[in-house]
Amino acid sequence: MAKQILSAKFRGTFLPEKFWEGGVQSIYSKAINLLHPSGYLISIVNNQNQMSDYGLVVVDFKLMLARVSSGSQFQWKDDHIIFPEIIVDISEASLWSGFLVSNLVELPINIKPILIAFIKFAKEEGLSPLITKKNGNIYSTAAEELIDTASGSADVSIFDLSKLVGLGIGFTPSGDDFLTGVMLYETMSGVKIINRKSIRDKLSGTTDGGRTLLSLALRNSFPFYLKQFAESIWNRESLLDEIVNKALMHGSTSGSDSLTGFLWASEKIEKLEP
Repeated sequence: MAKQILSAKFRGTFLPEKFWEGGVQSIYSKAINLLHPSGYLISIVNNQNQMSDYGLVVVDFKLMLARVSSGSQFQWKDDHIIFPEIIVDISEASLWSGFLVSNLVELPINIKPILIAFIKFAKEEGLSPLITKKNGNIYSTAAEELIDTASGSADVSIFDLSKLVGLGIGFTPSGDDFLTGVMLYETMSGVKIINRKSIRDKLSGTTDGGRTLLSLALRNSFPFYLKQFAESIWNRESLLDEIVNKALMHGSTSGSDSLTGFLWASEKIEKLEP
């Protein structure tokens, strides 16, 4: 019986080109994750909103969910992913990039309305209490202590926040999302805030999902929802409540943790500037 062929609509710019094989690492309602030998995850997802530079949108994702199970073996060969029952053809997929280039013409980011919207809509879980100053939790308290220790010296302008790598639970721990938000602000503002090498050196200390997220952010590549958030801010779009709330809705606390890092970075830079 011939295998059914499914087509990919979008492909991330960092997908591998050489032959490799492995097993399905995990399956969720919106993503099927393949663990590459180098340690990052390639995510086959149901729509562009879930994309990253290690992502792949398959047109008939529901059918794929029915035909692939956790542990299913596959081969990645010549723009095709060959599973026991189906083949995913990525040869005609459009290229998608999460890469952000710092503005050549520096435009100040108006943080105040973003902060107001964040305090209004942010979830109480995760690291958001660092910004909202509402009741904390074990993760926000731990993060605050680590950040205070790292940034306690007044003459330090590049902070080592590598101890946040892997802090928290979930597919991407809160600390990883926070650091991604900080790097998003760095990329948008063109200002260096944290020691990226120290973060790169600690990538083995987090989940596969967190490692993948951070490895992309270290290259100024961000998931779809954060790239959309950044471009909306850059383009001076007026519906800031909607823009912020949409980012906050991503994942369990990933969106709020990332924007927490973004806002923390903006506050830190403001304090350091003469």
